[in-house]
Amino acid sequence: MPPEPLDLSAVEIVDDGPACRVKGADRYRVRGEVRVGLDPEGVVVDATAELAYVACSRSNAVAVVDLERLETLEMIPVGSEPIDIVIDTVTNRLFTADARSDQVSVIDARSRKVIGTVPVGVYPSGLDIDEAGRRMYCGDTMGCTVSIVDLDRLECVATVPAELGAGAIALDRERRRGFCANFVTSTVTAFDLDQNEILATTPTGEGPCAVAVDRHSGDVFVVNCLAGSVVRIDPRRGEPTDELGGLNAPVGMTMGPRSDRLYVTNRGDGTLSVLGFDGLEWARIPVGTAPGGVSVHPRDETVVLVANAGSGSLTVIDLNLDGPPGEVVRQLNHPLVGTKMPEFSLYDVAGGQELHSRQWSEKRYILNFFASW
Repeated sequence: MPPEPLDLSAVEIVDDGPACRVKGADRYRVRGEVRVGLDPEGVVVDATAELAYVACSRSNAVAVVDLERLETLEMIPVGSEPIDIVIDTVTNRLFTADARSDQVSVIDARSRKVIGTVPVGVYPSGLDIDEAGRRMYCGDTMGCTVSIVDLDRLECVATVPAELGAGAIALDRERRRGFCANFVTSTVTAFDLDQNEILATTPTGEGPCAVAVDRHSGDVFVVNCLAGSVVRIDPRRGEPTDELGGLNAPVGMTMGPRSDRLYVTNRGDGTLSVLGFDGLEWARIPVGTAPGGVSVHPRDETVVLVANAGSGSLTVIDLNLDGPPGEVVRQLNHPLVGTKMPEFSLYDVAGGQELHSRQWSEKRYILNFFASW
């Protein structure tokens, strides 16, 4: 029997940010952290070769990581700013979404060479593959489209309209539906995989940047980075049904193989949250700095890999989490919480005027260091 859908409304949030922890640290082990390239984002595993491939966006390359020796073997040059990466196990080819080249690079995993490129929409950033249908779907952030690529002919054969900020893609292969998260408009576009037609556009929280589908229920889960939440969408009703807050700038997400949990990376506090379908946060595991892409080993569901954009590394974790911890506990805040902020000054990029923090004394304000682009 498939597990019951996640009731996010039942989640107890004890505290937010890095102070939020759950018991169960004895049920995971960080196997190692491997240095890769600059700003790694997407990660995928070739289970046959026991290799991980990491798209390093600022290195314009893919790192090849030996998962047994935990070391980077080589860097494969691709297009400019590769963000996401997927593997076609039928042909043993890798595909990267090269955002600033407006293309997808095709890599032969055996030779570790780029064998071709496929032009897609403007600023591609998200990928997913339908191996049975021999199609790959690419979210084009600035093009406001989903490009559809024939995996055998290696050419773009169709596009589906999406919205501004189109990026992460998730496919419901059984029900023949696809979903694209639109970061700027805070929506998710649902489309038909066979007819290449839009089915619905559903509002989410602010800044949706990752999406996953429960293969049993067909429910869609969306990470909202700016809202710090995960929402569940019932595609039959076309609206969000539950929401979990308290996450810290969540960016990446993947579904557990047994569809009993979600793995969500918190870029804001350098952790991986394990969210159970029972409505509990099973663990929040420290990883590298500014984590993004997350992947589960296809043949060993206890191995989870996280790409850390800030530290230029790949964290490999062994998990032994069969269920929730016995209790949720509160830990002490960081010692700097509550202390006086040091004075600083910044230049106004519009007028070039130097502004000092004293100008906002006793006022609330926000400093946004979210992204360089």
